[in-house]
Amino acid sequence: MTTNFLFIIVDDLNSWIGALGRHPQAQTPNIDALARRGALFVNAYCSAPYCNASRMGIFTGRWPSTLGVYDNQPFWDAPKRPVTLMERLRQSGYHTVGAGKVFHGAFDYAKAGFERLDHAPWQEVENRDLAWDEFHPNTHEPLPYRRPLNGLFDFGEFGAVPDKYRHFDWGPCEASQEDDLPDAQVVASVRAFLSRPKAPFFCAAGLYKPHLPWHAPKRFFDAIPESVALPLVKDDDLDDAPPTAREWALDPKDHELITHRGVWRDAVRAYLACISYADFMVGELVKALDESQHRNDTTIVLCGDNGFHLGEKLHWRKFALWEEATRVPLIVVPAGGRHGPARVLEPASLIDIYPTILKAAGVDPGPGIDGEDLLARVGGAALRTRPVLSTWGEGNHSLRSARWRYTIYRAGGAELFDHACDPYEWTNLADDPAYADVCRAMSQSIHAEVAIGKMAD
Repeated sequence: MTTNFLFIIVDDLNSWIGALGRHPQAQTPNIDALARRGALFVNAYCSAPYCNASRMGIFTGRWPSTLGVYDNQPFWDAPKRPVTLMERLRQSGYHTVGAGKVFHGAFDYAKAGFERLDHAPWQEVENRDLAWDEFHPNTHEPLPYRRPLNGLFDFGEFGAVPDKYRHFDWGPCEASQEDDLPDAQVVASVRAFLSRPKAPFFCAAGLYKPHLPWHAPKRFFDAIPESVALPLVKDDDLDDAPPTAREWALDPKDHELITHRGVWRDAVRAYLACISYADFMVGELVKALDESQHRNDTTIVLCGDNGFHLGEKLHWRKFALWEEATRVPLIVVPAGGRHGPARVLEPASLIDIYPTILKAAGVDPGPGIDGEDLLARVGGAALRTRPVLSTWGEGNHSLRSARWRYTIYRAGGAELFDHACDPYEWTNLADDPAYADVCRAMSQSIHAEVAIGKMAD
């Protein structure tokens, strides 16, 4: 039986979903219900803690070191670039349709601030017509009045606001704006397609929240208690971090700003509210599929594109190689409910989505890919043969095994964390002679994997 695909990618959604139990007040009933329908990959990681690099890895099945795409390096015009997932499916007779942020793009909050607009216009960055039979792009994001709602800066003097804080805002948007929000428009486009589908299809829905700014309808803020739990943080957590890791964590000094201004709890609450909003949109997408004629012959794949820190290791945002910046939700619900429910503990990578979808479609993934079929892992049917890596910038790599995280930095220094007894990554064991053999083995594995990827290219 040929399967269709509904692919849902959620921007900056870290592992704070109910099914993973990583924040006690995360409210994600729809994502959790989806996890009960299929396979939840409990320890899943992005290939890069940045939207563009992560998504290019997802849609090619390759590491950043194989692609040469570490953040915003050119892809489409690169010599011998690999064929993307959507192109392979189109070549095999699939109708590809997308909506929202699938490939990388962004809302122009700087333009909105300088020109005092009531909306942020959308800027496509990496989307290309050759990937799609039809595509429904974002157009703009309505913005709340009286920004910034968090009061950290004065947007009346927008030129004085540092670049990295021009969208660093949170708070409820007006109820009158709800139907015009970009994610609501994505859901409407997908629902319209599923009411008149062209099979076999690959339908991708790119949800923007919980990406900054954390604006969402007030009802989602109201559902999160004001006494929200904060991440556990050690004030001296960076004392054993290599210089590169410390620099990434403290540039900009978000944690110092947020704690000094007394808004840490407000920020965490806002992020949780936006997760809840995104979860609602996931529920609407799944409902649209379930009400269509293709409920039983469609595979659903859901993931976040990268993780996100909210104070852990004195860091905010992504752009680092620790657990919070790299760990993401990943769920696969095969058509007809096969392989579910299941919880897969073995580490997985988002680049595994590429071969998983192609194999489910009966399409040969071809040579040179770095990812592995996720569904071969369900039930312990097969063991993973290659490591799970995350990379941020050329030469900086983090390997995640079931027990260990080992990271090497191009400018020098390393980190080793034992997740069996140190889930918050507070104690760097890399310089402890007792763990020299672990470090050596994991370093060799990283270098061998990077070399394999370059040879495959």
